[in-house]
Amino acid sequence: MPSKPIYGKEEKEVIKAHKRAFEEARDTTGRDSVVRDMILPDLLAFYNRTKHPRATAVEGSMSIVTELKEWTSNNWRKTATAKDTKDLKVNVAEIVDRLFCDRVDETLRGLVGVEELGQDPQREFQLQNRAIKTVRENLSTEEMMSVNAKKVRVSTSGNPPEKQRVTADKHGQSRIEAEDRKRFMEMGMFSLSLVAWVDSTGQFKVQA
Repeated sequence: MPSKPIYGKEEKEVIKAHKRAFEEARDTTGRDSVVRDMILPDLLAFYNRTKHPRATAVEGSMSIVTELKEWTSNNWRKTATAKDTKDLKVNVAEIVDRLFCDRVDETLRGLVGVEELGQDPQREFQLQNRAIKTVRENLSTEEMMSVNAKKVRVSTSGNPPEKQRVTADKHGQSRIEAEDRKRFMEMGMFSLSLVAWVDSTGQFKVQA
């Protein structure tokens, strides 16, 4: 996970001028719009106006858009997302891997030191996240915007069917049992469930 960006006092003043708009945004798309269309232009103008060192380094290892989204999320998201608790939590690394799989594979081959993947599965697994991080840190602003847009779509509409099927196979039963146990411990309430899903092989499953 990228480290949290550290802004100076003056930078924070520029950013915080838009805190209210960020917190009043209705959803993730609205908050992203505040970051991209309000905070970003003001911060870039501040950098250029003050001849700040970052004026020529905003396209560094991690895009400034990503930094701003992470900073606002870490500092303001608690209150801003009170109305969005039903959104699906999305792993950005998975989105990057899905959208830029060719680059991730190429980077992973370089890290492992092979021409073709599959020769050392254990080492490839160990270096997979590092490869994804490397690709993510070198995405352009436009590419990061496409990642964030995909993240919003998945968080509000759900995982694609193939991802849902694999997740159901791995965690479906344990999630149901955990929720039932939590409900009983909290309220002494039992539930009778009929669960249906399509598994990773495409088979339709029903469980009572």
